[in-house]
Amino acid sequence: MQDGTGGTTPYLSVQGLGKRYGAAQVVRDVGFEVAGGEFVCILGPSGCGKTTLLRLIAGFERADAGTIRQAGADITALPPERRDFGIVFQSYALFPNRDVAGNVVFGLESVGMARAARAARVAELLALVGLSDHARKYPSQLSGGQQQRVALARALALQPGLLLLDEPLSALDANVRAHLRDELRGLQRRLGVTTLMVTHDQAEALSVADRIVVMNAGRIEQVGSPSTLYTRPDSLFVGRFLGELNAWKLAALEGSAARIAGARLVLADAPAALPGEPWLCIRPASVVVGGEAEGRENRLSLQVASASFLGDAVRLALEGEGLRVLADVPFARLGRIPAVGEAMTVALPAAQLMVLPGHG
Repeated sequence: MQDGTGGTTPYLSVQGLGKRYGAAQVVRDVGFEVAGGEFVCILGPSGCGKTTLLRLIAGFERADAGTIRQAGADITALPPERRDFGIVFQSYALFPNRDVAGNVVFGLESVGMARAARAARVAELLALVGLSDHARKYPSQLSGGQQQRVALARALALQPGLLLLDEPLSALDANVRAHLRDELRGLQRRLGVTTLMVTHDQAEALSVADRIVVMNAGRIEQVGSPSTLYTRPDSLFVGRFLGELNAWKLAALEGSAARIAGARLVLADAPAALPGEPWLCIRPASVVVGGEAEGRENRLSLQVASASFLGDAVRLALEGEGLRVLADVPFARLGRIPAVGEAMTVALPAAQLMVLPGHG
């Protein structure tokens, strides 16, 4: 597992955190760090412990083991009201009897800010999230995306040092979600607020995060930048969770080559020893198909088993030589949809092949 915050003193440090509910250990010896101003996503499948981890950091749950430090101070035992964070919940949790301005001003009222200062801060926040013209509307009059912006403005009202986001976009449809995640990332960069977001959406994490913490069964599988996790995952679980992956059981390692069912493939970076449950893997987008495969290493002669048009790309399932290979090929490169049964030359570039342990 890799970690790191670029050598800077971490703003948030979680060490050895554990949480049990009865016989179920839902968070197991979790540790990671977040640098000031960094956007980190906690990513994992449902039930992996990611929301519980966020609640432990917020103080809504008490940890059974471990420490949480924020800005150098131990906050492990502090109640939520004494921690410096703003939070956006999956359901937004807006007050239905308060208008937009009333929702945003709530936290400012609780700290006794003067009326004029409150009004100025609310106006500033609504302008920041693009809702200046909706101040007197109630949550029921807003779209899901607008409600999300209100919840975000409310969370930022007291200028928290840490912003916590619990699946903030999951209730929105795909088009709105894609648009708002770009807005969210842009806003976070402008404000420079340290942000920790829980999500199960791989595309969401890959597009907004500086680093991703991948969780599985209460543990951290890997921590790293989106590009590192996608191109060099530590395990088959991480590789598959971050996107589509060709994976074949590795039968043997023969010097710088791997033996799998029906093929011997050259590796650019062969491991010194095989890990437990070794798999040979490559992303579908890294598979070279057609004329471009001629003269390349690791060529295979396969037949098209299926072809799916995805808009900008075509996903091909190719079979032969005891293998099934998925390939994502730009439609502009193919110019057509290959027919089922059509013979095609395929190359698996050595530099893109990965040997991964199957644990997790």
